[in-house]
Amino acid sequence: MHIVFIGPPGVGKGTQANMLVERYPIVKISTGDLLRDSIKAGSMLGVQAKGFMERGELVPDQLVLGLVLEKISSPEFAKKTFVFDGFPRNILQAQELDKIMTKVHSKINLVIDFTMDEEERISRLSGRRMCPKCQRTYHIIYAKPLHDNLCDVCGIPLVQRSDDNENVIRQRSTVYWEHTRPLLEYYNKQKILKSVNASRSIETVFSEIENMIKQILE
Repeated sequence: MHIVFIGPPGVGKGTQANMLVERYPIVKISTGDLLRDSIKAGSMLGVQAKGFMERGELVPDQLVLGLVLEKISSPEFAKKTFVFDGFPRNILQAQELDKIMTKVHSKINLVIDFTMDEEERISRLSGRRMCPKCQRTYHIIYAKPLHDNLCDVCGIPLVQRSDDNENVIRQRSTVYWEHTRPLLEYYNKQKILKSVNASRSIETVFSEIENMIKQILE
């Protein structure tokens, strides 16, 4: 059982993927996490990707595919179910992913499109804050720290990620609608596409996703 989560930043794909990983033997593959880890490590791919991310542009396909291929060829990937969080982002990446799956005698079984009102999504993203030390994430409205702008764990000032700036978010949205939305038709033709209203509570969305998975397994 292999799953793809599609949707613009801020709709909760990562949260739902993490919940699946916590409750089931599933490996999460997030290109966002892979990119940030590479940037933090100062790898060649990370240095190249950093500029694109800070400008709100999509990271070039070859950089993303290189990171994904590196991940799925690791021992962690072998013989495990996985969920792709935010990948593929365009038709070319989807086609390349299909080729990879064919080589390992597998396929994508379910694609879930996360939908949300655009202004609500932007509000969620621009309000995010992060601890620079432990990486714990907060929100100025939905998940406030116990003390104003201080991490509950480390007690140090929270920061806003450069790609959570509202102007950058809107630029990323423009890029998303142009490049990623065509994926819906691609997967709809394969009859594996479903959608979920991500504006509801985390628990409600997760329950719906679980039901989708159960239907596929049955």
